[in-house]
Amino acid sequence: MKKFSFLFALTLLASAIAVSPVKAQDDKQAEFERVWYDTCFTKKDKDKCYQLSKELIATYPKSTYIPNATTIVKNRDDIEAYNKANEKFQAALKAYYSAPDGNKLDQLFSAGEEFLKIVPNNHFVVGQMALAGAHGSIGQIYKNFDKVKGYGENALKLFEPTTPAENWKQEDWNNLRDIVQAQVNQFLGFRLIETKGDKTEAVGFLTKSTMVKGKEGAGWKDPNNYWLRVTIFQEEYQTIRSEYDNLPSDEAKNGEQGKAILAKAFAVMDEKLIPDYARVMATATKPETKSLQDAAKGFLDAYWNYRTKAPEKSAEYVKAFSADPTVASPTIPVKVEENDPATLQAPTGPAAGAVKLSSGGAPGAGGKAANGNGKAATTTKGKAAPKATPKKRKK
Repeated sequence: MKKFSFLFALTLLASAIAVSPVKAQDDKQAEFERVWYDTCFTKKDKDKCYQLSKELIATYPKSTYIPNATTIVKNRDDIEAYNKANEKFQAALKAYYSAPDGNKLDQLFSAGEEFLKIVPNNHFVVGQMALAGAHGSIGQIYKNFDKVKGYGENALKLFEPTTPAENWKQEDWNNLRDIVQAQVNQFLGFRLIETKGDKTEAVGFLTKSTMVKGKEGAGWKDPNNYWLRVTIFQEEYQTIRSEYDNLPSDEAKNGEQGKAILAKAFAVMDEKLIPDYARVMATATKPETKSLQDAAKGFLDAYWNYRTKAPEKSAEYVKAFSADPTVASPTIPVKVEENDPATLQAPTGPAAGAVKLSSGGAPGAGGKAANGNGKAATTTKGKAAPKATPKKRKK
């Protein structure tokens, strides 16, 4: 009987030695899981829950709570990555508009690309990148027009709907949509002028910009649009004038061929040059656009006096565009004899880029914050830095 008891005791001892570490391990895991659950779901201590979740994944990879812990860690890491990218983009945006230059614009683009990897096609960020690119290009501090064109076309596509994107207020959506459409179309027209592209297409883009009746004058009251457009019309007129000047004799100029060329030249003057120079004058009323107004006045006076012989009537003509520069031109009181061979001794007008465009014509948009889906921001003119980019996400 004693022998049996002794063997039985040895068996129990061996069993205890074999089982106790496993049981201890199970108890330790169970205790950890209890603390983890209490921290995450009862006390809801987010910071400690995050740390315990990482520890649970590393220490007990077969725990039934691994899917929950993995989600907690991933969500927290995603938020931190979002906030880091957001802060970097915000800093780059502020730095650029504080003192614009090409290097800062490239840094802004880089920061924006990082953010868009986390939130693809974020309306606010794409819009800001397009606006900054237009600002730098038109301000003659950035020459990578193809890169800006890519950002601009993406922004136009995203802001094409009149219905706000998710989480946007209608007013905020309208504000940023207007300025994106105005400035990006202006840039696209400017780019074609600078690269000697299709002039008709360029006029189309600039006219699209003027169709935007944005707040603070974006689009319809932006003198850059009319100045850029009139430089294209000036080239058209100069081509016709050269054709007339190259006729072999006064007889040819006074004949049917000359008269036909004159008719085309006068049509460009009366329907395009004079109205758009007047539109520049009517819209370039701020100190930063005085150079545009002065230049336009010189050419308007020359063409107006050449066509009308009535300089006292030009001020009233310009005033007709003050309230809405997109209205049709009033009748021009033409008095020039169209069969006079000297009638094309008119001013040749400016070359594209002869006068520096207003830097205020491509404003940076700022104001209210936006979340990851793209909650809108109000806009400001000029070089003012945005107050915020997308909202910081809570952990």
